[in-house]
Amino acid sequence: MTITISVGSGKGGTGKSMFVANMGVLLAKSGKRVCVVDLDLGGADIHILYGVFEPKFCLTDFLSRRVDSLEDVTQNLLGSFGDLRIIAGSGDTLQTANMSFQEKQRLLRGLSTLDADVLLLDVGAGAGYHALDFFMFSDVQICVTNPEPTAVLDFYNFLQLATIRKALSSFLSRSEVGKALKDRHFHTLAEVFALAEEIKPGSREQTQRSLETFNPLLITNMAGSKAKINQLKLQRLASKYLGISIPNLGEIPFDRTIQEALRAYLPVCEFSPTCPSALALADISERLEKVIDLFVSKRQA
Repeated sequence: MTITISVGSGKGGTGKSMFVANMGVLLAKSGKRVCVVDLDLGGADIHILYGVFEPKFCLTDFLSRRVDSLEDVTQNLLGSFGDLRIIAGSGDTLQTANMSFQEKQRLLRGLSTLDADVLLLDVGAGAGYHALDFFMFSDVQICVTNPEPTAVLDFYNFLQLATIRKALSSFLSRSEVGKALKDRHFHTLAEVFALAEEIKPGSREQTQRSLETFNPLLITNMAGSKAKINQLKLQRLASKYLGISIPNLGEIPFDRTIQEALRAYLPVCEFSPTCPSALALADISERLEKVIDLFVSKRQA
């Protein structure tokens, strides 16, 4: 039974890939079979964070049909990482960065066949269609941001567009409402509600119900005493304007050791297990394990 976790962010530079790389190691060391997939199309680099500079295979090999399945491009990591595999990203190619709808659906089907306890998806930064679809594909969604005002603004914009994407997916593409909403561009969730209700009374309630299970978890990176996010305000905004909750999964303090670990091509939890950021990541991993166990128990019920 595989639990899929996607990690996204509103902009680059928030520490999203660093977070994914460390969660992969920590969850694997807890006894889980973990596969980390780099879906940052056109900007893939998570393999480097594990010290893998020239992966034998990458996502492009699957997308270009050089191999038949995603299992063929997985790579086992050697060392003390536990049962951890990675799928290196596609690199800078126009074909993969601008994949067609059919190619994306094939990739999503391939992801659903991977044999692992936990599938960790490093979703590209920003709010393009590919990033949003990969983000929404998972069982558990995590957003990474930092206290910079621009990062918080981009985070909220990403969250709003993800919520709109989730709301639109609640309508079948061939339904009356689905057809009407398909080619429209929406800036706010309220616009989706209003038009759906206008086309078919009762659609607003249907859309709101679809959002009840969408509760992306929040990670704040580079947090410090002088740089904190007003999480309560963010949560109130998300509840009032998006109709969702964003539970806080944890904070990673500003720690220069992370940069030292990056230069050593190691996750910080391996490079310096007792530094402040590594200890915070270990705490977050324990909380995330509880979330995973909850999803497993729900499926088995």
